[in-house]
Amino acid sequence: MVEIYEALLELKSKGEEGVLITVVDKENHGPAVVGTKMLVKSDGRSIGTVGGGALEYAAVHHSTQVFDEKAGGLKKYLLGPGNEIIDGEKTGMLCGGTITLFFEYISPGLKLYIFGAGHIGKALAYHLKNLNYFITILDNRPGMAETVEGVNHRITTDYASALHEETPPAGSCFIIATHSHALDCVVLKRIYEADWNPIYIGLIASKRKAPLMKEQLVKDIDRPLNLDILYSPIGLNIGGTSPDEIAISIIAELQAIRYNKTYHNHMRL
Repeated sequence: MVEIYEALLELKSKGEEGVLITVVDKENHGPAVVGTKMLVKSDGRSIGTVGGGALEYAAVHHSTQVFDEKAGGLKKYLLGPGNEIIDGEKTGMLCGGTITLFFEYISPGLKLYIFGAGHIGKALAYHLKNLNYFITILDNRPGMAETVEGVNHRITTDYASALHEETPPAGSCFIIATHSHALDCVVLKRIYEADWNPIYIGLIASKRKAPLMKEQLVKDIDRPLNLDILYSPIGLNIGGTSPDEIAISIIAELQAIRYNKTYHNHMRL
């Protein structure tokens, strides 16, 4: 059983998804033991067992649907005399036992990229640690990304070519908080040029600078841009100017976007 929990921790550290299957009920005869678990990875490989044979094959097969729907639930299987699967649901037949499995979708966490490992980047990582995000921190200064605790991935990179070795999945989130407004512009241009299709781009800027940075972006990229996902000045107007207070205001805005909650921010571009 320990290997299951170790594998779950590994999934979390790598930002990968999985399906955890647990035997929750058993009636009459059957190969499974209540409490037994099996973890199925997105590539079809499995760790652990829920009884082997036809039951395990059926469980792995159903996991593909769980991956597609990103939601699990209970499923009862009726076993025949030789422990073969007769049906996916209980039929009332008495030729064998029934096994009920609980399928739990293990989310990889919403991908969040924070550009800048300074005070705000550190505060964001601290306050985000108990939320379901896979956090990557990026900085162009050697050693700076390594100073940030509570993140999943650290990258030292030139901002103009950031993430050239990987492609952030569609629906990711980006927060731009480098140590220079000029570098903030570089990152903003990089994100829009890459066309990663994020749901949120938060940019640190004052009320005066935010419109200027937006205008420069439009000049630099000669094609239609989706500026509805660009939030600057970043964060909800909750008051407070310390790094922790700014981080909390950003996370509040990020959560509202993530869960499709509408709100009115007078500071939007």
